[in-house]
Amino acid sequence: MIFAVAWLSLTVSLGIWWWILGLRQAKTIAEMTKDTRSAQELERVDRMLKLEGSFFLGMLTLGGVTLAWLSYRDFKRAKLISDFFTTVTHEMRTPLASLQLQIEGLISDNQNKQILVRYEKLLKENKRIESRMEKAFYLASLMQGEKLYIETFPLKELVSSVRVDYPDLIIDPSCDAQTKIIADKKAIESILQNLIENAGLHGKATSIQLDCTESKNKKVHLSIRDNGIGFSGNLRDLTKPFVRHTRTSGTGIGLYIAKNLLKKMGGQLFLFSTNKGFTATLEVKKQII
Repeated sequence: MIFAVAWLSLTVSLGIWWWILGLRQAKTIAEMTKDTRSAQELERVDRMLKLEGSFFLGMLTLGGVTLAWLSYRDFKRAKLISDFFTTVTHEMRTPLASLQLQIEGLISDNQNKQILVRYEKLLKENKRIESRMEKAFYLASLMQGEKLYIETFPLKELVSSVRVDYPDLIIDPSCDAQTKIIADKKAIESILQNLIENAGLHGKATSIQLDCTESKNKKVHLSIRDNGIGFSGNLRDLTKPFVRHTRTSGTGIGLYIAKNLLKKMGGQLFLFSTNKGFTATLEVKKQII
C-alpha cells in the first residue's frame, strides 16, 4: 500500500511537471516559428521533447513494474503464512485428539486422587493447545480473505477471560465495564493472547498490566505493559514475518498477523520498549452511545 501511494504520487508529480514543460516548450516553438532561421533550434527542441517524453514513459513503466512485483511478493508472503498455519493446524489435530482420548481413558480407569489431579491438568493443557490451534487456523483464514465478524462487546469481559489462561503470570486488568469496542472478538482475543505469550516467553515478564483508555478520535487503546527485559532492536522489524532477532526469538508471524488484522478492523498496533519492559497497544473502534 505504501509503495502504491508513493508510485501514484510520483506519477502525478511527473504528469504535472510534463504538462508545465509542454506548455513552456509550446510557447518556445511558437516564438521560434516566427523566424525561419531557427529551424535547427526547433529541431533541437523537438529532440529534447522526445527524450523527456521517453524518460517520463520509462519512469511510469518502471514504477508500474515495481509496484506489481511488490504486490506479488506481499501476496506470496501472505499465502506462505496462511499455508503454514493451515498445514500445522491440520497435522496437529489428529495427535491432539488421540492424546485427549487416551488421557480421558486414564482418568476413568484411575482412582488415585493425586494422579487424577495430574491427568486432569494434562487434559486441560491439551484442550488449551487444541483451542490455540483452532484460533491459529481462524487467523490464517482471515488473512486468506475470509470476512471478519464485526460485533460490539465489552472490552473488560474479554480481558477478564484471557487472564484465566495464564495462571503463571500476574495479570492486572484495568478496564471500565462500560467500555465497548467494535471488532472481531475472536481475532482480538487471539491477538491479546499472542502478546501476553510473547511477554512471558520472549520478554521474561512475570507481571502484565492491562490498561484501557478512550481517546478523542472515537477509538479505545488497550495497552499490554509488562515488566520484562524489553526489546533493544528495531521495533519495525518485529512486525515483519520470518525475521528472527535472537536465537530464541519467534518467527514474527504473530505480530505480523496482529498488525494486519487490526488494520482490517480500522485499528492500529503500536509497540514501545524501555529498559523497564515492553508495551504493545491495540487501537480499536469504540461504540458511540
